[in-house]
Amino acid sequence: MSIKFTNLEDPSIVYGALKLFPAFVHNHIFYRNVYSMGLENIPEEGAVIFAPNHQNALMDALIIMSIKSWQPVFMARADIFAGHFVRRLLFFMKILPIFRMRDGKESLKQNDAVFNKAVEVLRKRRYLVIYPEASHKGIRKLRPLKKGITRIAFMAEEASNYTLDVKIVPVGINYQDYYEFRTDVLINFGKPISVKEYRAQYEENQQKAHHDLVQKVTEELSSLIIDIRDTENYDNFETARTIFAPIIVRKEGKIVNNFQNQLLAGRKVVEIMDRMKESEPEVFATLNDYLRRYREGLKSANLPDWIIRRKIKFVGVLLRTLILAVLSPLALFGFVNNFIPYFSPFLLTNRVKDRNFHSSLRFALYVFLFPIWYTVLIILCFKYLDAWWMRVLYMVAVPITGIFSHHFYDYMKRVGAMWRLVFNKGRHAFLKLKVLRQKVVDIFVGRK
Repeated sequence: MSIKFTNLEDPSIVYGALKLFPAFVHNHIFYRNVYSMGLENIPEEGAVIFAPNHQNALMDALIIMSIKSWQPVFMARADIFAGHFVRRLLFFMKILPIFRMRDGKESLKQNDAVFNKAVEVLRKRRYLVIYPEASHKGIRKLRPLKKGITRIAFMAEEASNYTLDVKIVPVGINYQDYYEFRTDVLINFGKPISVKEYRAQYEENQQKAHHDLVQKVTEELSSLIIDIRDTENYDNFETARTIFAPIIVRKEGKIVNNFQNQLLAGRKVVEIMDRMKESEPEVFATLNDYLRRYREGLKSANLPDWIIRRKIKFVGVLLRTLILAVLSPLALFGFVNNFIPYFSPFLLTNRVKDRNFHSSLRFALYVFLFPIWYTVLIILCFKYLDAWWMRVLYMVAVPITGIFSHHFYDYMKRVGAMWRLVFNKGRHAFLKLKVLRQKVVDIFVGRK
């Protein structure tokens, strides 16, 4: 790949206009709620490097792009820059390639030009986004950070004789679900870390300065996310978080279904588990066994955790079923009229083996299909509907009922789980699940 950069860091009116629609789809259609914290930590002046965790491919860049009306420059792995057209498109989207050993030893030489361009971006006081984990993976865990981010930071400071005052801002991106449509996401900006504070150390021992700065970014970034460091017991930590986070939220008198509240409570659960593993290994081992058996039991019974703690009655489930029956024509209308833009991407991306790319591919298909589909509907409206009010009513109803049909389907799955509970709650397997869940709760109660 030959590297010829234009001034991609400069603000672009065309780019700013074209990003409005993807940002709208991201913030209001693809995700149900987009929360932000720590926006006041973003420096208004100076050179800034954002250091986000990387768990969800393209979606990690989209939330940064969509959260404010800005135009940051991103750095991404070089293997996605395949072909002349793709390269031009990615450069237009303000993305720079980073070459890795897997791209070929000779390719690594091109990083010099890329890093020099990154330094130029910072010297122009533009925002630069670098994913220090260097790859993405859909797990709630911060993986080891690479020193490319500190290399660029020190290069920029050296080039300006430490007058640039580069700041590294850790950014925690937290997803309620990596794959599901219409869930919640939260982006959390941490306190800026001043690179020039490491000047003396860098001039004395560059390797140690890189190490210490990476460690500082790691600590700050870890505090902004749910960071499950125990890889061996990862699934058990996730199960514990699912069970106990809502309990913590209730004790604090907050809204349970608020993702921001659940995220903060989830971090507390992980901290409790970590402390327990360190100071009470026998209790931790017992808890791990309960969590494993409970998780496997849920999977075997095809039941979610919430259904075990709920008191479900036959009459209530029947009433919910009747409501679904009454609303089904509306859901069917939304499904039929939105199948191509809303639902066909699920059919297409389910064929992709790497689930980490599912959300990104679906989002790209939404952005592509929505304008085409609604243009077709507008043409059909004007051709087959004579009254203006019928045209307006139809065009307003189509997107609203499309979202409604998705939530209808989710609610239908919840009611299905309730029926499975109604028919199985007297069986030994279900009673065993309730006992195991209570044992988990009993161990957690009283620990802070």
